[in-house]
Amino acid sequence: MKKVLLFGMLLSVAAVFGQKKHVNGKIYDAHPGIELVNEFTKAFVAGDEEKLRSLVTEDFKWWQMNAMDTEELTMDRLVKRSLYLSKNVLGLSIEDRGSAYSDAMEYGKDNLNVYTYQKLRGFDKNTGFKFEIPRNSIFFFNKGGKKISGLSVADSQLKWKKSYDAWQTRKNGVIYKDHPMIAKARLLYAYLELGDIAAMKSLYAENATISDVMNSEMNATKSVTEEIENLKAFFKNYEVVNVSESGYPDVLEYEGAEDSQTIISWWNITIKNKKSGVEKEAKHHSQITVNKAGKIVNEQYYFNASQLPE
Repeated sequence: MKKVLLFGMLLSVAAVFGQKKHVNGKIYDAHPGIELVNEFTKAFVAGDEEKLRSLVTEDFKWWQMNAMDTEELTMDRLVKRSLYLSKNVLGLSIEDRGSAYSDAMEYGKDNLNVYTYQKLRGFDKNTGFKFEIPRNSIFFFNKGGKKISGLSVADSQLKWKKSYDAWQTRKNGVIYKDHPMIAKARLLYAYLELGDIAAMKSLYAENATISDVMNSEMNATKSVTEEIENLKAFFKNYEVVNVSESGYPDVLEYEGAEDSQTIISWWNITIKNKKSGVEKEAKHHSQITVNKAGKIVNEQYYFNASQLPE
């Protein structure tokens, strides 16, 4: 029985490897079709309607593949989009993304497609929204490959929606100028003036993250323990003479963040160099997020270390 099974397996393997390969086309990274597509893209970015229409067939159609309803779209609609983007997007460009490049595929008897892997970039001059939208496109050609007969575009509809949303007025929460949680920001800076490090530590949750944004690497954070050790080193050399509010703190209650609140505040802080006796006032900005229990779970503070007195 084992011999029969083994013989059957060998026959199936032999059948697979016995199948012939059939070449149905060729792929090119340099091709007249790619040059034509580059002309089309250049004209689209420039809003050159005459050039665009000269590069396509009379029955040209295109499709937005990531749309909810993939319908057949007209050349007029493509031209309208080109004209709008060229006039309203600053620094508009559609270029190969990363190390990607276009491929031209000749297959069958008379078929040519060009595949592009690009990114649309620019800034909406009306809203300031930054476009960085990856887009994969397939350009279809007529027989002979002299004109573009169709276009399939797949890009991020979520990013396009975000750009449309930028035109709207939408609330994202509530701002309070007076709120019980403002005490957390005020006490943090009160303890700083008093030099009470233990009291400062008590304001934080154990797993809190802290960022010294202006004097650290990008996205670098510290633990509460690391921040307390830094403060101990700071107070060996400096004394906080005075802390005063600049304006007033704000409490932000963001929609969808019911378990936390964010307090932003601005401060004038006078610091004295213990060795030289020199005093200097500097601006500080603080953003803390507190949980339901009122403990700080995240802090980002901004100050320029070069402003410390020498």
